[in-house]
Amino acid sequence: MCKFCGRAWVAASVLLAAAAVATAQETPRTLIERAIEAHGGLERLSRVRADWVKLKGTLYVGSQSVPFVAETTVQLPSQYRNVTEMTIDDHKHVLVHILNGERTLVTLNRQPQKIEPTALAEMRETMQLDRAIRLVPLLSDKTFDLALLGEDKVNGRPVLGLKVTAKGRKELRLYFDRDTALLLKTEHTLEDRSGRPVRQEEFYSDFRDMGGYKRPVRVAAYRDGRKIMEAELLDVKYLDRVDDAEFSIP
Repeated sequence: MCKFCGRAWVAASVLLAAAAVATAQETPRTLIERAIEAHGGLERLSRVRADWVKLKGTLYVGSQSVPFVAETTVQLPSQYRNVTEMTIDDHKHVLVHILNGERTLVTLNRQPQKIEPTALAEMRETMQLDRAIRLVPLLSDKTFDLALLGEDKVNGRPVLGLKVTAKGRKELRLYFDRDTALLLKTEHTLEDRSGRPVRQEEFYSDFRDMGGYKRPVRVAAYRDGRKIMEAELLDVKYLDRVDDAEFSIP
């Protein structure tokens, strides 16, 4: 019998016990604090009020695969602009979404579009999710209520779940890698055109240092288990301020 086996088993037991204690002592605040540190640190993340990101990927609409390139500009607390260029049947189409406080605008190929209530709600929930995944607002904004969900797994990795609620907004669920505290998944509920609730999940992977911030380069989104989008991050810029004209609505 290996004379070290007994010692190894004891050591493993101690480590497992320590991990269990650490998980049991985790609170919503300590989890977010670890996540903030993992994604770039409190000082750096607190400075970001606006940013611009460029994505390239594929949208899955029914049986179609639609290539797209999207540029999104966000300025906290309530300005959002997304410009998506899609190629459908060899024709390019440009879809623009703007949210500026309480005002919204959607255009397709420069033509204003009627905004369905479900589309408007989705834009607002997207903005709420964007604020949450910036992490610092979860600690600084008292309108957020946080609660632990316990352990789970995302793509084979153990994660800790966090429920985020705010008055007048739908519940968000964030899942952080138990060991690294990186954000691996978000989950929230939207409504389709018929008003039926659908579950949207977004998975983040391939984290890299980009300008001092740890960001996922790859993202995939699912609705009720069906993939609707996959994309990769092409570029990101951190901005002190974006001119309000960027979010102007006639």
